[in-house]
Formats: sequence, structure tokens, C-alpha cells
Amino acid sequence: MEKNRLREGVAKCQIASIWRATVGSAIARYTKHTELVNRKLTVYTSSPIVRKELMMLKTEILEQINKKIGQNLVGEIEIK
Repeated sequence: MEKNRLREGVAKCQIASIWRATVGSAIARYTKHTELVNRKLTVYTSSPIVRKELMMLKTEILEQINKKIGQNLVGEIEIK
């Protein structure tokens, strides 16, 4: 249990770099902030085009993020 909480804490600290590595620097440039709370990754963007692209790729991005983290930590992605 303690080891799992530690991995979750490390993943939360690294989520911004994991996000950038997953979506690429071109898209990450248009996202302002990422936060992981209660298995929900919230990503903020001011670009309607990027928002639409991310919405279409949410499932694929979610799978890639969890693979990079090494556990099923992110259960949902919300684009705002």
C-alpha cells in the first residue's frame, strides 16, 4: 500500500513531463496546465483546435500515459 502511494505521488510530480512526452511539444505548447486529482487528469488549453484534437485522441493518450507511468493511475482525461 505504501509503495503504491509513493508511485502515485511520483507520477503526480512528473505528470507535466509525461504529458509533453505523450502528446509532443507542438501540442503541449498550447496546453497551459495539467493536474492529476482522484485519477482525473485535467488539461487546460485556450486553443479550440487543440481542444478538439485532444478530445478525439483522449483514449489513446490515456493508454499511453498509463503505460509510461507503469500503472493504471489515470482513469479519465478532462480537457478545459
